[in-house]
Amino acid sequence: MAVFTEISINDAERLFSKLGKINHITGIEEGVENTNYIIEFVNRQKFIFTIFEKRTKNDDLPYFNSVMSKFYNDGVPCPTCVNIDGKEIFKIKGKYSCLYKFLEGRPTQDLNNQKLKSLSDILTKLHKIGKSSNLYRENNMLIPSWIYILNKFKNHSNYQYKEELKYVSKLINDLQDLFPKNLTKSIIHADIFPDNVFYNNNEVSGIIDFFFTCNDTKIYDLAILINSWFVIGEFNEDNCINFLKFYLEKNKLTNEEKNYFNFYLKVSAIRFFLTRLHDMHFNLNGQVKHKDPLEFFNIIKFHYNNNLQDLI
Repeated sequence: MAVFTEISINDAERLFSKLGKINHITGIEEGVENTNYIIEFVNRQKFIFTIFEKRTKNDDLPYFNSVMSKFYNDGVPCPTCVNIDGKEIFKIKGKYSCLYKFLEGRPTQDLNNQKLKSLSDILTKLHKIGKSSNLYRENNMLIPSWIYILNKFKNHSNYQYKEELKYVSKLINDLQDLFPKNLTKSIIHADIFPDNVFYNNNEVSGIIDFFFTCNDTKIYDLAILINSWFVIGEFNEDNCINFLKFYLEKNKLTNEEKNYFNFYLKVSAIRFFLTRLHDMHFNLNGQVKHKDPLEFFNIIKFHYNNNLQDLI
């Protein structure tokens, strides 16, 4: 989340006049993908207003909204899109946008076993619901996206982390033909970072940012979570082991899924290293706090020196 597109109360009221008068509107500076505002109406109703920027394709919006509706109706605490006179997608300043129901709670960095169990329960629920849905969207953040980013940097001489990018480019060349073809795929979140999970006390009260949701193997989704919650910065082995214990109590992984765990830990780290590096150099508009790509480069190196497959 971030603020790329600035709007006023008057801009928002022209879209949402049927919901009442707006009291105030506040930009959310966290994140790097889309523009987000908290809109609070005079009647104290609160919503998240999302304006979709370059990476989110307009044609994918009905899919994302349908996925959130499916998860919400099946018991996942996630945002749902507000429908006004049969309309869910709006245009403002030439960009598509949606209004989502506000979720209570806050992200946490202070983990304990209750929070880890609640996190494992929500991931389990997401994967079970995702497996039962016929909704489909390709995961477009893997090899084709990586090649696109690498080619973009070939024409861009002045950038940070040149040696790291060269190293990752070689890894991609080694990995690109190793993706499994017969692992079961279902809807996954694909971005379960700590700042996308809200807690109320020790329980998950909400999960947000479904705009990378796609169909892929659940082991990839699990790898994204493991990297972003337990490996980033410094590996927290105790929390990682406890989370996996809770998750595996309710999720039986096939031998092939287990065998690809370390592979997908590397893959997910490459994905976020590249997109962070790309955004740092090419996504420069608006009030954006770019995240450090080096965090994920260090995770890549970590997984080439350590095999967390032993934990599952």
